[in-house]
Amino acid sequence: MAGGAFAGAAFHAQSPGVQPIRLPTRLATGCPVADPFCVKAKEGWYLIGTQHARGIEDRLFSLFFSPDLQAWRDLGPVLARPAYEGSAKANYWAPEFVEREGTFYFYYTADSFGDPERRFVRVATSERLGGLYIDSGGRLVDKPSIDGHPHFIGARDGYLFYCGNEGNPHVGQLLVDRFISPVKLENKPRKVFPAETVEWEEGPFVIRHLGSYYLFSSMGNWRDGTYHVRVARAESITGTWERLMEKGAPYRLLRSVEGQSGPGHNSVFRGPDGEWWICYHAWDSAKTGRHPWAAPIRWDSRGYPRVHQV
Repeated sequence: MAGGAFAGAAFHAQSPGVQPIRLPTRLATGCPVADPFCVKAKEGWYLIGTQHARGIEDRLFSLFFSPDLQAWRDLGPVLARPAYEGSAKANYWAPEFVEREGTFYFYYTADSFGDPERRFVRVATSERLGGLYIDSGGRLVDKPSIDGHPHFIGARDGYLFYCGNEGNPHVGQLLVDRFISPVKLENKPRKVFPAETVEWEEGPFVIRHLGSYYLFSSMGNWRDGTYHVRVARAESITGTWERLMEKGAPYRLLRSVEGQSGPGHNSVFRGPDGEWWICYHAWDSAKTGRHPWAAPIRWDSRGYPRVHQV
């Protein structure tokens, strides 16, 4: 399991080659859940994501559980509202959690007074997957940042991938920094794609598959159908990352189709048969919200991930 220790030991990645086609499923959470993070545990699947209006008093981020990826139960909010200047009027989004040596670490983005130039990745901790998570008391990333994704490759060796936000010297670019501990970074970030400067790239997520690392990221405007998912590959977690290409252009794993507008900000998890699945959000046709979807990934002969959206 990328970034955590929930299910990785129990399953093995599937071999390359075309897999049977199965269609994506909109997850029946009963409400929109943007930026969905889905993970397999022994008892089933847990899902969490951005829900700007779902806080209850001073608790944030509803956690959902399903034993089969079909029926979902809302377990309630799991993060205690952090105490810093402006936190009572802040926005909170893009949560992920991992377990390290018996402690669960909850990574999320929060601003201050809703100010776009005071957005930072933070981290909270709990002794239980379901919380309550208590903020560590400070910013994890020194410079303005969003969409933190932790990926650990050993007991203590890990990296945080994130997007530089407004006010960051590398605004809109994917950055990576090394963990000193799960609650502290070296704060020596570097660009994931040093030779590029893109308009905006966010929602990074990394897995290891058949000896290579795959980085999924989202580009375009999250508010409309331009939003989509791209993929890069590297032999080492530190790069060099090369974007997958198709017909002379960057390969798009997910794009807008009927009933799924602006698919993106994904996570990747183990499905019912131990295969890699992808969880992402997309606007419905009426634009009532960004709803979570899940679909199996198949791998072609070049090692490209494929998702049949329709």
